[in-house]
Amino acid sequence: MFAVFDGHSGAGVARYTAEILPRKIQEALKAAPDALKDLGKLQAILKKVFIEHDKELARNIGRLGDSGSTATVALITSTHVLVAYIGDSPCFIMNPGTGLILPGGEMGKHEPTLAAESARIQRAGGTVELDEMGVARVDGLMVSRAFGDFSIKFSDLKNPPYGADWTQMKVTAHPDILVLERPETGLLAIMSDGMVEDVDSNILKPLPRVAVDIFNALKKHSYDLPASAKSVVTEHVRLSSGSSPKDYDGDDLSLIIADIGKRSAAQLGASSTTVIKSALNTLNNRVKSYKSKGMRRAKTNKTNRLIKMFTC
Repeated sequence: MFAVFDGHSGAGVARYTAEILPRKIQEALKAAPDALKDLGKLQAILKKVFIEHDKELARNIGRLGDSGSTATVALITSTHVLVAYIGDSPCFIMNPGTGLILPGGEMGKHEPTLAAESARIQRAGGTVELDEMGVARVDGLMVSRAFGDFSIKFSDLKNPPYGADWTQMKVTAHPDILVLERPETGLLAIMSDGMVEDVDSNILKPLPRVAVDIFNALKKHSYDLPASAKSVVTEHVRLSSGSSPKDYDGDDLSLIIADIGKRSAAQLGASSTTVIKSALNTLNNRVKSYKSKGMRRAKTNKTNRLIKMFTC
């Protein structure tokens, strides 16, 4: 299991989710071990765990604060890769020999302008508006699905509507799930959205371009995954900061690269025998960042989590 949680409006929800959610998923799978061989049951478990976790966050709002977090959680079985996601922390599965994203191996992201998202938001009484930078927001938030953000989800923070349908809130924690047959050779890349930001052009980098960056780093470092991940992040900072990395003022950066193929991608390199080895959260290696909102910088928080690979 691999996951990135990109927090906003405080660190509480992201930190708590990184600590608790993987454990909840593991417990749910232990209680239903046959789910690892039943894709329908496995997806149902992931969706239920996400919603129940959001309700638990609501019960602890006094301690965690009214913050929020995206989540991209990848689960690998002996036959398939499943990526449950809410928000916009990107993920893709690539061919380590060509640098191309595998067909069907790129997840989407939850933006307020998507037809299904906008319809749900409006049914729930929310509004979608463009800010001064032309970015769509739901009641001020850039993503339409996330953990937390309870001041947007309901009006009475002291009495969350636990009996309501939490999949139909303005901002919901109900995940979409990417399902892909596990390839013979393949690399999983999960990252925070800072990795697709182009500070100079203010245009998001397409994921195939990020895949090429990873591919070039893999060749340079003989398919050493930790070294390659560090190289990609370091180069992103260099290109975004000018003369000195100390001048970098973009979003903080998290990148996980994991070998999820039935055959190790390390066979393509010279020396690495690592199958699951890369988790990098750089820029002070903690959970503080600055994300642009108009002409000001607002503190956000993110963390990533490398947990375990299930190969049953």
